[in-house]
Amino acid sequence: MRIIVEFLLEKGSIDKDKNRIFISIIKSNLESYNKNYYKKLFESGTARKSYCFALYMKDAEFTRDKIIIPSKKIIFKFSTSNLEDSIHFYNAFLQNVKRTYKIKENVLKLNKINIMREKKIYDNQASFTSLSPVVVREHNGDNKKTWYFSLNDENGRILFLNNLRIQLLEEFGQDRILDVEETKVEVLSNKNVKVKNYGIEVLGNLCKINIYAKPYILDYMYKSGVGGLKSSGFGMLDLL
Repeated sequence: MRIIVEFLLEKGSIDKDKNRIFISIIKSNLESYNKNYYKKLFESGTARKSYCFALYMKDAEFTRDKIIIPSKKIIFKFSTSNLEDSIHFYNAFLQNVKRTYKIKENVLKLNKINIMREKKIYDNQASFTSLSPVVVREHNGDNKKTWYFSLNDENGRILFLNNLRIQLLEEFGQDRILDVEETKVEVLSNKNVKVKNYGIEVLGNLCKINIYAKPYILDYMYKSGVGGLKSSGFGMLDLL
């Protein structure tokens, strides 16, 4: 399921650490709707989440510490490959329509929510564009041992594919290892961006990519996102 949520701002700016704000809103909505499901997702270890999200801010201007948003509107796009998650998240947001959230020096209002029509994938190849930056990282325990890579570089492309195959094996299991190993990625274009995430600057990739894989694998990536930190506002894809 893919949903789109419109948020209205009282003032025309927001902190650059924007994903952190919306992660807090996601958690608050889900906890107010179903505490048991909230605990299952956020208090039961570090299992990979099935969802991703992206933010669209028309004509936004990025300054050193803030994002200036003339329209005072943020479009929040959310997608998940998990049916149970989709039901709970949709209902959690729907229940909180017209709710306001006090954030640093501003107030956000959840104005409306709609379900986006999902596209079908039938072929063994799909072209994607990133709606939120794709993160390619090598992570060894803590932030001091985390390295971020660009898809412009060969090492970054190799690591991205390796990490993607690990993600797919976690989702589909060893029974699908042949399908997973056949998955390939071609980077069509890429722009490096730096994104503030929990106080740390993260290297992200705004890219267009071809992915060659079985249709069910392509469908999973389309709905669940790709790359590191994908449940934290990174790695959401749309079909070209």
